[in-house]
Amino acid sequence: MSQDRMNEEWERGGLTRVEVVVLLCLTALFAAFLGPAFQSSKTRPRKLECLNNIRQIGVAMQNFASAYHGQLPSLAGDMSFKNRDSKSGTLSVGWPIQIMPAMDGSTVVKTIKGNAVAVSEKTSEATFRMSDGERVYFRGFTCHADPDSHQKPGGLSYVVNAGFLSRSLYHGDPDGLHRLGQLSWDGNDVADEETDKEVAAASGVFWRESQGVQSSLDYVGAGDGTTNTLLLSENLQAGSWWDTDTTHLAFGLPVSTVRGRVPFGRGTFFESAEHPLNTQFEGGTLSTATPQDWLINSDLKAAIGTRPRPSSNHEGGVNVIFCDGSGKFLSNGIDPHIYAKLLTPNGVKYGEGDVPSQY
Repeated sequence: MSQDRMNEEWERGGLTRVEVVVLLCLTALFAAFLGPAFQSSKTRPRKLECLNNIRQIGVAMQNFASAYHGQLPSLAGDMSFKNRDSKSGTLSVGWPIQIMPAMDGSTVVKTIKGNAVAVSEKTSEATFRMSDGERVYFRGFTCHADPDSHQKPGGLSYVVNAGFLSRSLYHGDPDGLHRLGQLSWDGNDVADEETDKEVAAASGVFWRESQGVQSSLDYVGAGDGTTNTLLLSENLQAGSWWDTDTTHLAFGLPVSTVRGRVPFGRGTFFESAEHPLNTQFEGGTLSTATPQDWLINSDLKAAIGTRPRPSSNHEGGVNVIFCDGSGKFLSNGIDPHIYAKLLTPNGVKYGEGDVPSQY
């Protein structure tokens, strides 16, 4: 075969410029379609692993309740013990340290107690603080999709349901003011009345230690039901597992207050003192309340401890655990009133409607 003939065959077998352009366009088109699928295949295992982690915390909560006659750990409270120097005292701890023994962390808690440092001895019992050496990473408290917490000392990606809290405490509560009876719910200016404590207890699951009142799964079951009440959620703005600040350990719904009193009537969050937990009435719906920093996944770049609401890096929502131990992926688009109902363990008694079967 002549050289000219070979060149002619070669030229016939090549691609024209138009064909090359078409091929490149098709490649780009396929990449556009397949890219999200590949990305989804990478993020799905993380979401499932996160759900497994938060489910294990839920199991630890259930085990804790079984050991303490149905009672759940407090949001934060004082733990009494003796350290290695035989000094008696108390250490302020949050719910993570309280459930560590149920998560194979008994040795960690024992070390925390043994190495605790006395900071005050003005009373019969010393006040302790954790030593810096115990501020480590605890496996099981973080989500892989939370880079600011995962495998970091003190990392915490999960928070508990603290119910309705004062707007003044929503962006930080270092003094632990959010507690049962902190707000006046019955229309007067007097807090700490039994009615105030009862309404507060009906708005959330976890509270600071309070004399005569203890959160329990039995209370939730007799109220709105364990299948309709949130126990745990993800939160990118959670603090460290050794924290005691409410907004570092919990999530909730902020309410407006005047001198510690929850205002009632048209244009406020609540309809009346007779139905204080009702969020659906003319002139005061949650969907029009501002600022809306309590919405799921709002302001993901906020500072630690300033957004005690559900959030995650999972597209479209967050992993949550209910009081019956079941897990669910809660959508960003959930109706605000339904979300409020899921917070309350006994909201029906104080004006809320039933939670719909599908949400």
